[in-house]
Order: sequence, then C-alpha cells, then structure tokens
Amino acid sequence: MTEQDPSPPTSKKNIAGELILPISALTFTFYYIHTVIDSPWTAQVNAFMVGSILLTVIGIFLISRIVMLVQGSAKFHITVDRLPGVIKSRQSGFIGLTISYLLVIESIGFTLTTALFFWGSMLLLDYGRAPAVKLALAIFMALVAYGIFILGFETRLPKGAIETFLARAL
Repeated sequence: MTEQDPSPPTSKKNIAGELILPISALTFTFYYIHTVIDSPWTAQVNAFMVGSILLTVIGIFLISRIVMLVQGSAKFHITVDRLPGVIKSRQSGFIGLTISYLLVIESIGFTLTTALFFWGSMLLLDYGRAPAVKLALAIFMALVAYGIFILGFETRLPKGAIETFLARAL
C-alpha cells in the first residue's frame, strides 16, 4: 500500500492584484515630488517627507512579496479571463478617483477637489454607507488641509471658488 498525503494541496496566494496600489502610489510619489520642485521650501520638505514615507512603505511591501515568491508561498499570475472582474474592484475605483483628483484640481481648486476626493474614497471603501457623515468628515478634513497647507505653509496650491471665498472671509 502506498501512503497518501492526507493534507489537501494548498493553493498559492496570487499577489498580482496586490501590486496595483503600490505601483499607483509609486507613480503618484514621483509625480508629487516632480510638481513641487519649483515650489517654496516648505512644500519641498513636505513632498520629501510624504514621498520618503510612501517609498519606505512601498519598499517594505515589495520586499515582503518578493520573499513570498522566493519561498514559494505565493505566485504572480495575471489571468486575462478575470481581468474585467479586477477592473471592477474597489482598488480600481480608488485609482480612478486619484487620477480624477489630479485632472480636476487645477480647474476647481484644492479644497473642493480634496473634499470630493475624501468623500468619494470613504464612500467607495465603506460601500456607500452613511454618506452624510462621510461628507461632513470630508469637508472638515479638506478645511484642515486648507488651514495647514494654504494658510499655514503658504503653499501655492490651485485656487478655486472655495479658496477665493475663504481668502476674502479671513
């Protein structure tokens, strides 16, 4: 009689889908650092700090995934049949929101774009629950960002109707 292995074969974790956000974050980091080269030193320091943190986190993530691949506990495989399902994921929605943020910020201003981005992100990540609470939180966070970056650091961010109104009111 031959002995059979009683444990069922384990399927390896496919890490291909997990690389979407780190690659997008890496692209955003390079874009972010590139756009503040001609900005005041405070914006450059901020970009360096945020960029350094993002690059460190991305590096740690990529090293952990490479270790998983080398150990054989994960695989990297992109199935073309499943691609449409991947495109419909929340991660893809978040990437779309981020790209939209970058495309619209020049036309409607930093504060409004940031509020809409925060609100859309929170709705997307929480499956659309409690939109009024998330809207209030997004407005609060965008106003805090306005206070820190535009008033505090005097960063030259795109100005829209909200910034014009707040500049006159303050």
